Amino acid sequence: MTRLSRAFGTLITAAVISGICPYVGASEAQAATPVFTVNIDNPSFRRLVTAVPPLGGGSDPELARISSEATAELGRLLDFSGLFSVMSSAGYQEILRKNPKAQSAAQGLDGIDLNAWRASGVESLSVGEVARDGREFILTLRTVDISMRKLMVGKKYSKVSPAQVKQVIARYADRVLQAYTGKPGIFSSHLLFVGKASKSSYKQVYISDFDGSNAQAITSSQAPHISPAFSHDGRFVTYTSFEDGNPDLFIYEIATGKKRKLSGRKGLNSGSNWAAADTVVAFTGSAEGDADIFAITPDGKRSRAIIRGPGLDVDPSFSPDKKWLAFVSGRFGNPHIFRAELKWDGESDVRVLSDKRLTYAGWWNATPAWSPDSSKIAFAGYDRDIDRFDLFMMNIDGTGLERLTIRSGDNEHPTWSPNGQLIVFESSRQPGRDIKGARQLYVMNRDGSNQRLLKTGLYEAQAPVWGPPQEQ
Repeated sequence: MTRLSRAFGTLITAAVISGICPYVGASEAQAATPVFTVNIDNPSFRRLVTAVPPLGGGSDPELARISSEATAELGRLLDFSGLFSVMSSAGYQEILRKNPKAQSAAQGLDGIDLNAWRASGVESLSVGEVARDGREFILTLRTVDISMRKLMVGKKYSKVSPAQVKQVIARYADRVLQAYTGKPGIFSSHLLFVGKASKSSYKQVYISDFDGSNAQAITSSQAPHISPAFSHDGRFVTYTSFEDGNPDLFIYEIATGKKRKLSGRKGLNSGSNWAAADTVVAFTGSAEGDADIFAITPDGKRSRAIIRGPGLDVDPSFSPDKKWLAFVSGRFGNPHIFRAELKWDGESDVRVLSDKRLTYAGWWNATPAWSPDSSKIAFAGYDRDIDRFDLFMMNIDGTGLERLTIRSGDNEHPTWSPNGQLIVFESSRQPGRDIKGARQLYVMNRDGSNQRLLKTGLYEAQAPVWGPPQEQ
């Protein structure tokens, strides 16, 4: 096994601005043309230092409360993204004292002392103002890149109710991420996972916000539920339920709450994963006694085996570019990760041309997960030397193996954020101790740094899947 990978550093490539976002009255301005590309794959990547001073507002108590809430939420989201390191307010109090206009609703670079902020170590600055509009509010926000002296995003949100403040800030934070990376933000996305409300509860499938909050069960049968998966458009969920006495595969429509059985063959029907364009679902079936991988259309009308062989074949995972299928096979003894080359004849007819073993290190490797750009595979591997499952990442040909976790309980089931910057996973770790307890969800940067707990409010949470961003 390899050592813990070193933290990635930062490469920022300047590009020419073709235009900036103007402020608008009652509607939201269009996204700014990205002026930077933050290359999170570069070995020298590091988080950008950002400051989020208190948003300006009046002395009205409710206005002050809304301003404080919006400021705190914006700072939290930027920190969560893994792209920014939020500076403590102690680092810039003197700047604000000398230049209070930086917090106003001015446009562009007006009122911002770029030299002072740069001298303080700030690279990205988000400022703004909250104003009252009857019983509603107006939020005016702008983010400036100090190093390049450029406005990255400028937005004005009108008719915002108190209940909508966090939603608006999430929208804005998504725009900031997109402006810096050229990729969609993550704050409108959702997590899917298996959870238990109490120690004695059955495992149910839950859906939550991107950070594990607001978790809601979408299953309720008094039976175990496992292996959930999102469709790529975020409209459907597949999962396995034992509610009819057999591990059957179900499909659930989020908007309507309707479900139906997708595969109910005798034996295992589990480990589902959707191909891009949502035309095929791969899963593991054992109707013929051996665990093989099948492809089924979402309407359930067409199903056939695409990977057969001695030993178990499980955990299928389509690459986003539809060229490959990663899976786990025990054909040579212990389970290892393989990669199959796919051939598509039309949108839903897929077959395997060949396959290749990718992992040789480790006693047991499982749950491969593709990065959104199809360039990396994260997976869980069992290290017999320390009796732990840990997370690893490799190139799609099996080279470049990096270890992401170590000596922190068992760590399994990685899933990538839509922009490829973060990985959510399950861990049995107990804070400060290398012992195993109830599993919970954790998130980390893709290089293994900044690992932290996601609070779902449940006794146990595991097997996460990160869904796509939702249109807003």
